[in-house]
Amino acid sequence: ADGETRRMDERQPIEIVRELNRWWATRDFEKVRELVLASDGWDDAVKRFQEAGLTIDPIDPDVEVIVDAFPDGGDWIGQRGRDQWIRFWQTWVRPWREFELEDSHYEEIGGHVLVEVRVSARERETGQLLEIPAVQLFKLRNGLICMYGVYSNRDDALAAIRAD
Repeated sequence: ADGETRRMDERQPIEIVRELNRWWATRDFEKVRELVLASDGWDDAVKRFQEAGLTIDPIDPDVEVIVDAFPDGGDWIGQRGRDQWIRFWQTWVRPWREFELEDSHYEEIGGHVLVEVRVSARERETGQLLEIPAVQLFKLRNGLICMYGVYSNRDDALAAIRAD
């Protein structure tokens, strides 16, 4: 994984984000869900993903998670660190049986990468399918994601860029 991280360093932030979203769109969701939920923090998750032959997300040690696009997302504003990254994903994957991510538009604005996406997720309990349009916002440092935000619309994501 270290060699891969070093290679990613040399790539443009927009390319790294495209690759990350491709992983999330193509990996077996149930397998990823199982690994994330079983993980006791970042180091444990890295070990589990490596053992399963899955690529590790390129995450900065001081990553900040800011999510206000989803119901009950308020707990995820300003969380920092790799262990919090894992806790965020544990919270996010827990209720879903199926998860699909469709990305439609990428652009780099002021050192950030903005991505328009549509999430389709099926609830484990009810079987209800939810379709959630969202805007992802990434900031990278040395090829690693140091900020990940999810917003319900483009204007909110642009406001976050201006505030940064």
